[in-house]
Amino acid sequence: MTKPTNWYAARYAERYGFAVIPIKPKSKLPVENDWGNRAFTDPDKAAKHWEDNPTLNIGLALGPSQMCSLDIDCMDSFRLIAEEFGIDLDAELSKVPTIQGADKGMRCMFRVPEKPGVQEYHKVSWPAEGDPTGDIHKQMMRDAAKAKADGDTDRESDLRANAKQFSAYTVLELRVSNEGKQRYDVLPPSIHCDTLKPYRWIVQPPKTLKDWPEPPAWLMAIWNAWDSFKPQLVDACPWLTKAAPPAPKPPKQPTQQGSAITAFNDAHDLRLVLEQYGYTRKGKSRYLSPHTTTNLPGVVLFPDEDRCFIHHASDPLCSDETGRPVNPFDLFCEYEHGGDASKAVKSAAELLGLTHERKRTEQADEVAQTPAPDPTIEAPKPTGGPFRALGYNGNSYFYLPRGTEQVAEIKKGSHTSPAELMSIAPLEWWEMAYPKGKQGGADWHAAANDCMRGCERRGIYSTDRERGRGAWYDRGSAVLHLGDRLLVDGEHKRIVDHESNFIYTRQAPLEHGADSEPATDDAAIEIAELFEQLNWSKSIHAQMLAGWCLLAPICGALSWRPHIWITAQRGAGKSWVQDHVIQPLLGPSAMMVQGSTTEAGIRQKLKSDSRPIVFDEADSEDHRSQTRMQTVIELARQSSSDSTAEIIKGTVNGNGMAFRMRCMFLLGSVNVSLSQAADESRFSVLTLETPSGEPGEADRFDAFSKLVANTLTPDACASIRARAYHLMPVIRANARTFAKAIAELLGSQRLGDQVGTLIAGACAYYRSDEISDEDAREWVSDMDFSDAKEAEQVSDEESCLQRILQSQVRFDSERGNLQRSIGEIVDASNGSDPIPGLMQSEANEVLKRYGLAVDGTHLVVANKHAELEKLLSGTPWGAGWRRILGRIEGAETSTLPVRFAGTRSRATRIPISFFN
Repeated sequence: MTKPTNWYAARYAERYGFAVIPIKPKSKLPVENDWGNRAFTDPDKAAKHWEDNPTLNIGLALGPSQMCSLDIDCMDSFRLIAEEFGIDLDAELSKVPTIQGADKGMRCMFRVPEKPGVQEYHKVSWPAEGDPTGDIHKQMMRDAAKAKADGDTDRESDLRANAKQFSAYTVLELRVSNEGKQRYDVLPPSIHCDTLKPYRWIVQPPKTLKDWPEPPAWLMAIWNAWDSFKPQLVDACPWLTKAAPPAPKPPKQPTQQGSAITAFNDAHDLRLVLEQYGYTRKGKSRYLSPHTTTNLPGVVLFPDEDRCFIHHASDPLCSDETGRPVNPFDLFCEYEHGGDASKAVKSAAELLGLTHERKRTEQADEVAQTPAPDPTIEAPKPTGGPFRALGYNGNSYFYLPRGTEQVAEIKKGSHTSPAELMSIAPLEWWEMAYPKGKQGGADWHAAANDCMRGCERRGIYSTDRERGRGAWYDRGSAVLHLGDRLLVDGEHKRIVDHESNFIYTRQAPLEHGADSEPATDDAAIEIAELFEQLNWSKSIHAQMLAGWCLLAPICGALSWRPHIWITAQRGAGKSWVQDHVIQPLLGPSAMMVQGSTTEAGIRQKLKSDSRPIVFDEADSEDHRSQTRMQTVIELARQSSSDSTAEIIKGTVNGNGMAFRMRCMFLLGSVNVSLSQAADESRFSVLTLETPSGEPGEADRFDAFSKLVANTLTPDACASIRARAYHLMPVIRANARTFAKAIAELLGSQRLGDQVGTLIAGACAYYRSDEISDEDAREWVSDMDFSDAKEAEQVSDEESCLQRILQSQVRFDSERGNLQRSIGEIVDASNGSDPIPGLMQSEANEVLKRYGLAVDGTHLVVANKHAELEKLLSGTPWGAGWRRILGRIEGAETSTLPVRFAGTRSRATRIPISFFN
């Protein structure tokens, strides 16, 4: 007899301590939107809930249950991957508690290991066999978008239905709850939404959680080295066009009888050399490293079988670290000579009967004759040598090696150290360029002399020239720094091969969508329309957020970087928008941070990168958090424009550290903590309204959530980022045009820069050409800019005065102790609005105790007063309000000191008519 669902729910909670959640009947969707806070861990409560709701499915909250899973969506494809890696799939699956849901897949359940690992969610997709390049699917979706625009809904529906057979499909998912992302899996005996059959355990779980297996070593290896293994998992697709292997590098050791390295490689079979040094063959083109413990063959031969890539992190020749393939000589050098290339070259030459002559070459002359900077040349041409001399500063000399593509600093007294010089060029190059006569080796003193003189000719080196990852505009060229390479005007380049006065340094790769096909106008418009369906207080907020999301990935290339602040009541969906709309569109290039993040943490994480920063829960609930948020807002303010001024911070070693920010900020909170006019004009505040709660609201939200998930796929979001990069020059031009149009409309160039740049980003969804002045004016003519105008109208001097007038003070009167605002006491002092029980002269005496007084038609404010300083404590004007208030129209400085309740101070006289 089949046991009821409530028995299973209680069993999962009692036996394994699982946190189970209610899932809609015959569905994979949770009943509650905040299901992470509604999980059942108490067996009795779980039993009662499913007893009352017997048709509900059962879900497993992975995070609180300390579980993870391998979700195999297509078993046939996964078997091809297993065969490629030499994994006995049937034997492995028989050891693991496994759930059968859909007919073509299954899910293996694991306990999260106690040791570090399994920290991120990953997924592998393959293209459809009938459309390996994806071109057919993209064209059908473009045709569908055109049919929609033409109003032909039947044709649109047919095209979208037919396109499904050509869409990419998921092969496997590595599922785990991490980084605040809650995930769940469906448990037996739930009913599958497609087959309408119950999920079932095809390999039964153990009796206790401690007996539940952790992921096996081979799966852990894939999970924790995902960036290395994902390309291999994708490449296992039989119908996918394989990428061409990198071209072999030119020989490094020229001799009269040719290169010893090239000759050695020509004379040796790579397969035999691999097997000679303990590598075990697995499958057709893979070998298992003798250093690995995962039993995964990570050595992959290229089609020509002259070179291979080694993906084993434990292998001393790991290609993922060096960035280059391995040939027979590399193996010979490592295993016979401990990695000493000089000895290996000599030994190889002796084995092959080659002579090894050293002589002065053009490379050494190139180092010695490094030219001084020429101001008439916009950018220096990269040299063909192994490094470039960049300049010097103090006791340090700076170089850019071709091997690391990172700036290397060598101290003045360390230049004769072989280890230091070998950090910028290999030993064999130094021995070739600076031979030391008959005894062999390199003349390190001669080499150091040439290097130092070359740096001196280049002049003073400054870190201002270094540029990190992100988008940049470099003398008319659109440059996208992807970490390990550059994309310059759409052309891929090695970092050291780019001609520029700026220095782009190699860093960890950062996915940007640069390799994706830019989104078409129709596809971009479809995404832009999603923003309009959010519950905004004003329709212009949709365009502002859409514009920000498109601009943020290219923020470093903009002349003005606008920031936005999304505010809403709790439960209005602010966090949902950030998680499901903003984060997918920005991709991995964005820095997603939480409310406790500090300004220093952001600076140190960014370094010289240009990236968007999304700040969730930016509320200031106490004085400490207010102070922290103000420093973050100040950092955002400094990041808005391309100022030549630097931000300089002190360091523990006594050397100041200078940097410039090139980021766009998005902050989200219930309350907006903008207190200064300079910040109000740099942040656009967008407001989400609370859902109405009308019948059908939940169904509408579910439908919209599905639309967002189906529209903002990883490929679609990457294509939007690619569109932004390719339109970078157009967006820059349109930002100037819109800024001009809005400045004419609102009478403020600052507002033109802020709002105009956002509108230029929104415009880039709809068109890919430069907009005319006339079209820009028409675009913005009907927009509601009241929020922006209000922010512009509030000056710092008015904010300071309002803070004083709104402050509450207590005082004695005929009616006892009273509390009133200073503004009310000012009105009582000038007789315009008396306070019962307080005479006009007495009101003025109260004001004088706080460094204030009414003198006819003017409010007199002491330039220095302890009580007034207390009122303004914690504000930008706490250290000095005299100059700020002196900017008020009609304000004047008193010629003589004024008496305030026993003290005398010079004062500022402000017309009462200014604030009444």
